[in-house]
Amino acid sequence: MVNLNKYLLGCTAIFALVIVTCSAPKKNTSNKSNHHAPARKILTGKLTAEQIYKQIPAYKAGSEQYQPDEATIEQLAIFSKTINIDVFLGTWCPDCQRQVPRFLKIMEQADNSNFRYLLYGLDRTKRDAEGLAEKNQIEFVPTFIVFHNQKEIGRIVENPMVSLEQDLLEILQSIGK
Repeated sequence: MVNLNKYLLGCTAIFALVIVTCSAPKKNTSNKSNHHAPARKILTGKLTAEQIYKQIPAYKAGSEQYQPDEATIEQLAIFSKTINIDVFLGTWCPDCQRQVPRFLKIMEQADNSNFRYLLYGLDRTKRDAEGLAEKNQIEFVPTFIVFHNQKEIGRIVENPMVSLEQDLLEILQSIGK
């Protein structure tokens, strides 16, 4: 009888240990962290390249590293019609972090006074205080809207088909030199 009591006592202890172990909170044993990546700086409203470069140095580094196609830049440099480009971006967006610095480098290298651009920072809902994103039907960022004589002649949305400079040149070629 004593052996049976020891056996039952041992079984009860094992059962209790299983219950405690199964009900304990799970530890994260994966390589993934439970912490979210640090929030990216969100700049909104009308922006300048200088503001973006100063507050988000990765944009400046991305611009410095990008090497646009020289032949395409030469064609953009001699384009003779006045062009306005509205750039809608989210400084928190990976596509914007890649494409906007490239755009700024293209504008710098083309050095064409006929090109004027405005940068509009949007929040994570892709909206701005002035309502320009909604007015321009911005769904994805970055969106580059190209205007000639106040009329939209083309858009580059998120990622270019070939390259940003080549896609821009193709849009401009639709109205002639």
